[in-house]
Amino acid sequence: MRATVNSVRSTPAGCRSSGTLCLCAPNKVLRPRRATVVSEAASSSSAKDFTGLSSLRFAKPTSAEMLDLMDEWTSRDCNHGFAGASVSAPELPAGVQNGGFMITKTRKKVGSGRDVYNAAVGAVQSWAHLQLGWNCTTNPAMKVGATICSATQTVVPWSVLPARVTYMNEGSEQFEDGPGQRFALGMCSLSGHQLAGEERFAVDMHADGSVWYDVFLFSKPDTLLALVSLPVVKIMQIRYVNDSASAVAAAVKA
Repeated sequence: MRATVNSVRSTPAGCRSSGTLCLCAPNKVLRPRRATVVSEAASSSSAKDFTGLSSLRFAKPTSAEMLDLMDEWTSRDCNHGFAGASVSAPELPAGVQNGGFMITKTRKKVGSGRDVYNAAVGAVQSWAHLQLGWNCTTNPAMKVGATICSATQTVVPWSVLPARVTYMNEGSEQFEDGPGQRFALGMCSLSGHQLAGEERFAVDMHADGSVWYDVFLFSKPDTLLALVSLPVVKIMQIRYVNDSASAVAAAVKA
């Protein structure tokens, strides 16, 4: 099922006159208590760029270009058959476990108490978790089905990459040390992305009041370019999750 969303055109925060990967949206977001997952069909487009070269830019894309791409990509489908699968991570469907996907994850304590939890959730809801300097996105209103354009710098060239919010939920969670609360955001890659996979960004508050930011993603190359540069891709994935954790920790302290 294809999800189509009306995008909010607002200048990507932190991108200035050109777009890095910033998805900052100050919009207030309602938090559903249960997960809502967008059902995606794997793309069967015959015009798929198997090389991955069409996503490359030798200069940082402008804000206007990223917004135009975001609007264009609303009709694209998930480029794999496991949209929403990260909601149960680290437990994953057999198709993901046996599908050649790489797992990249990190977990960082960002403080303690309700105020810290709310601040960390707010950072994710405003896309501050993806404001990494070398990575920036457009900033549509955060909701299930929202499509984004990301710009990521890998060594020299930039790549423009499509993704979509597959679920967003908040509610009680049972952790090993007792009951707590979790806010989680899932985003899947779309046709035209260099990788096929999904990312989950979660904020957890445990029974002792400690607040943790947790990133879990599964991915694998979906283009020839990503496949031949796999060692670099793995390094960038590790940098991505670690820098995201640092961004949320900084946002909480701000």
